[in-house]
Formats: sequence, C-alpha cells, structure tokens
Amino acid sequence: MDLVDYDFITELNELRRSKVFCDAVITIPEEINVRFPIHRVVLASCSQYFRSLFKYGNDETNKEIRISGVSSKTMKQIIDYGYLRTADINEDNFEDLFAAADRFHIFGLLKECTEFLLQQLCVENCLGILKFARFYSCEVLKMKALKYVLSYLGEIVKNSQEFVVMDIFELKDILEDDELLVKDESEVYLAIQRWVDFSYVSRRNQYETLFQAVRLAFCKREFITNVIEKNKTIRKSKKSMAAIEKAKQFLDLQDTTKTIVVSLDDPLLRPRVPSSVIFTIGGWSSEGVVNTVETYDKNVDHWYSIVPPMNSKRSYHGTVNLNNLIYVIGGFDSLRYLNSVLCFDPNKRAWQEKGPMHLARCYVSTCAVEDFIYACGGFDGRQRHNSVERYDNKRNQWSLVQPMWHNRSDAGTACYENKLYVVGGFDGLTCLDSTEVYNPLTDQWTLLEKMNIPRSGVALISFNHFLIALGGYDGGSRLATAEQYDFRRQAWGDFENMHVGRSNFAAAVLDGQIYVIGGYDGATTSDAVEVYDPADNMWRRVKGLIAGRSAVSACVLLNEGTLRDYTFYGAQSLLSLDDSGDKVYNPAENLYLMNRKDLA
Repeated sequence: MDLVDYDFITELNELRRSKVFCDAVITIPEEINVRFPIHRVVLASCSQYFRSLFKYGNDETNKEIRISGVSSKTMKQIIDYGYLRTADINEDNFEDLFAAADRFHIFGLLKECTEFLLQQLCVENCLGILKFARFYSCEVLKMKALKYVLSYLGEIVKNSQEFVVMDIFELKDILEDDELLVKDESEVYLAIQRWVDFSYVSRRNQYETLFQAVRLAFCKREFITNVIEKNKTIRKSKKSMAAIEKAKQFLDLQDTTKTIVVSLDDPLLRPRVPSSVIFTIGGWSSEGVVNTVETYDKNVDHWYSIVPPMNSKRSYHGTVNLNNLIYVIGGFDSLRYLNSVLCFDPNKRAWQEKGPMHLARCYVSTCAVEDFIYACGGFDGRQRHNSVERYDNKRNQWSLVQPMWHNRSDAGTACYENKLYVVGGFDGLTCLDSTEVYNPLTDQWTLLEKMNIPRSGVALISFNHFLIALGGYDGGSRLATAEQYDFRRQAWGDFENMHVGRSNFAAAVLDGQIYVIGGYDGATTSDAVEVYDPADNMWRRVKGLIAGRSAVSACVLLNEGTLRDYTFYGAQSLLSLDDSGDKVYNPAENLYLMNRKDLA
C-alpha cells in the first residue's frame, strides 16, 4: 500500500470515528445500545452483501440497518476491515470472522482468514481445519488441508486427538484416497486399529468397513501374518479373511513369477501414488550419451520413461533437487564439456535453461546446501579443478567460493547439518581417498580423516547421521564395498557391501532407504538397481532401469500432489487393451492388470 492509499483510508476511518458524513448506522438487535455509524459506500466497496442490501433492500431514508446473528465485537472488526482493509486475526476470533466474512461476502477478509489458518496448519489441528473448510465450502483451504492430512497421516494418528473422534465416513474417504502418502500399507491398518481401539465396544463392528481401505497386496507378508491375522475381530469377518487370502495368493504369484499384479478396479491391488519419486537423468548408454529421464515408482517397483527428454544430451553431470525443481549441471555431451544448466519443473512438465557456470565441468560433483547449489571440481577438457561455484536461484547467477584443498573430478558430495562434504575422486594421476568439508558461514574448507579405500566415481549419501561412501573405482576394479563416516568418532568404518561393484552411478535416499542406480560395472553400462534397508541391514535387488546407463545422476522429488503423472498412473496411456477387453498387459513392462471379472 503506497502513501496516498494509506492517507486516504486513514482519513476515511477518521471521518467514521468522528461521525462525519456518515449516512447509516448498523445496530445489533441482540445487544442494546450498540450502534456503528458508517458510510454506505465504504462497506459496499468491500462486500457484495452490503452492496445489494444498500441498493435493493434498504430505504436510503432509513438510516438504521439491523444486523442479527453476529456479535458487536465481530461486527466492529468487519467494519474496521471495510475501512482499513486489514484485520487482527487470531486463534480466538478467526472462526467468528470467517463465518461473518462468508455471510457478508467479504472476499478479501475470507482470503486473510484462509491464509491465517494455513499458517496454523499442523498435525494436531489439520483434521479440524479440514472439517471447517468443508463446512464453509472453502475450496482453497479444503484442498490444502486435505493435502496436508494425506501427507502426514502417520504423525496425525500418533499425535492428534482430532483423529480418534473422526466420523467413520470421513476416515474412510481419507484411507481410500490414492494420494494418501504412506511408506507401507501397515500404516493404514494401524490407523484403523487406533481409531477402533479408542472406543472399541462401539466401533469394533466398523473394522470390516474400514478394512476394505487397506491395499493388502502392498502389505509385507510378515505384517499380514504376525499382526493382521492375529486380530480376533478381523478373524471373525469372513469378508476380511477372504480379502487376506486373496492378497496372500497374489503375493505368492509375485514371488514366484516376479510379475507385478495391480488392478485399477480392485482396491486390494490398487497401488497408491508414492510419497516420493526418483528421477534418473541422462548418462551414457550402449547407444552413447542420452537425454532421457526415467522415474521410479516404489509402490509398484517399476521404472517409467514419461518425463520429456532434456534439451541436450548429458553424461558425467550433476543433478540436484532445489525447492522440488530438478537442476542438471554441467557434464559432457560426447563433443563438448559443458558449463550450462537445465532446470525441470514437474508441474509444468518443461525444461528451461538457467544461468551457466563460470567454468565447464564434466565429472562434476553437485549438492544443495540450504538455498544454494554447489558445483565442486570437475574436468574442463584440459585440467581437473579444485574450484567451487555456488548458484543463487533467486538471482539465477553463479559465483566462485573458496576452492577445495585438492583438485578432483568424479568425487562424491553430500550435505549434513548445512555443511558440504566432498570425498574421493580423481586428480588426473591417482584415485583419491581424501575427505574435506566446506562451511558456508566461514567460506573455509577443512580436511577430515581419509577414507579407508581410494574411490573415484564414488557416490556419497547423508544417511541416519552418517556419511555413506558407496562403490567407485580404486584404480584396479569397480567396488561393491562401502564405508561410513561417524561424526562422533570422526573416523570411517565399515558399511554393508552392495551386490554389484559399480562406479559413476546414481544414488538417492527414498523413504529411509538407499538406492544405487546403474553405473559401470567394469564390463557394461549397468541397469542394475539395489536398495539398502537399515531395518535388516541388507541390500536387495529391485527392478532394473529400462536402459542401462553409467555417468548418470539422480535426485528424489517429494510428492506435493503434483507427481502422479510420473508414476504408475501416468503410465496408463502406454498400456494397451487386449482383444478380450478383460485384461491389460504390457510384456515389455512386465505389468499385468486384472479387472473384477479376472479377480472373481
């Protein structure tokens, strides 16, 4: 608001307070001696309700306007907003103000109340805010509150008293939503159990109704056997036990045939949209440098080629997620060493050029620290760098910061507690075992304890308060070994070995598990993907890439309600209906869908 506007509304309000030129008085029939002198034109300017009232429903000779069903305190705040275009909204008055703004069609005040509620949104109150938004048909508030509930159900179940008093139909709607972000279907079952147990006698008969929302084919077999089947109430339900037996049959089928069985028609087999998606970008395949992107849907253990390809081919580049946008940095296109930067917006499904780095960097190591992207070292076609650049996305500009102690390409980078860690790499002569850390506050690098093994083409992950250095090349072979840096001991120690030795591969953390993707295994550009689960301290193989690739990089995007198109659901247009019309099958995808007729 500029000075002229501020002076104008201040003077208008002063005229009201002085009762100068006022042409109407608002009274509250329920409260004696309450009178608010006003200027009709001011309230009409901010309220459709008052505009219509003054134009059609009130004689101008009658200065008294009686407004029932609202307190004088709230009416005063409504009038103040009409003059000042601002309101003091707090936890004590927001509900009355919202109701009054809705009744009087004061859309500016409704917007401010909505913004206030969104700022207050948390695990403890989100269900109440969602119910409030539905009552007043506030679509913006309802959409964002529902998205919050779907994103944090696990925390809500544990910490919200609103959860246990939910209506069964509201709970069922949430549990049946494809966009419900859960790491495992056990979370859905445990939510049902807590809701029922809160008032077991009156709610135990609701188990069967709610149990239909559990997508049992995506539960772990051990959870079905050790938890669900031991529930006495569920065991008494023929319908629930039949669903459990059907789920176990499909789990057996998946184990024996390695075929993923899903159905859009049967809730038992319908996958949810994953909480996060891995984007694996570019690299070097058997056909040379590529510009393609593959996305991984954990819930169906499958890779998809749905993302539009990059504007240019890239290998040995860096990939970073900053503010849920993908930045692809530097690299090599088979002819040129690149300093260019591309950015992919998943909402717009579009790539865009960003400000270039000062130096070309192939074999570059990249990482996001707070709101900045760092590009460390690399090779420009002539020499290995120790230089480091920092990207400011607000200015779309790179700037040089303090260089590292060592020249290095093919290093691993990770962020831990707002500091940048770099390990290993190649200096042009030898593979490196050195470790150094950069503090953005002091613009200084510090050398740390060396790794146990030299590693070039290494991946570095920040994981469970450790740094994990994975794979790489030691000058003689591709490594399946890994090691972890313990910040308390300030020393490197052993970590569980991968199944496949690899260098120049991608690594990412998804839902508390480490994924290693592709790379070079000493003979071929690999399509192999492994995942490490800290729960059992083991690596296991999962679905491989569509196309093997090394010199590849990846990042994880959080599903904020916009990643559905990059998952199983976005791939449906790639599937074809067979002649019978009963089954949808794609041999290349190893994906088999059955409708209700097949599952009967």
